[in-house]
Amino acid sequence: MRFKTLLMTMACLATTATSSAATVERNGPLQATTMRDWRAAGMDGTGCYWSARRNGPVLFAANGRTGMTRVAGRVVVLEPAAGARELFPFTHDAWQAPGLRIRVLDTAVVRAMGDETVTTDATLIVNLRGRITKLKGSMICGS
Repeated sequence: MRFKTLLMTMACLATTATSSAATVERNGPLQATTMRDWRAAGMDGTGCYWSARRNGPVLFAANGRTGMTRVAGRVVVLEPAAGARELFPFTHDAWQAPGLRIRVLDTAVVRAMGDETVTTDATLIVNLRGRITKLKGSMICGS
């Protein structure tokens, strides 16, 4: 339940993102997501989310066999890619949707730990229609 509250807080912060041009430049093709986006993707409960900076917008979230992000103003729902390995209970290290593939490189070095969450350094490798972008940030996982 605390993870859900944490995600809600992150959603509020995500809605205060700067202009979409600046967001795209800094975050590659990924845009800030909101709680409404997560619900549209059918996500709730234990999982992980990724942000480029502390208290920054959530650019990618994964829960069970569902991942989601926002690209060009649209919510994109992803599924585990073939051969994806378990990254954290209930999530995976590689995700795909038509024209989009996201790979999570998690260092597994714990940077922060809460009662029900753990934060690690992680890099997202985003392949959008052949254009590859590497984004460094943090993966926050918990329930």
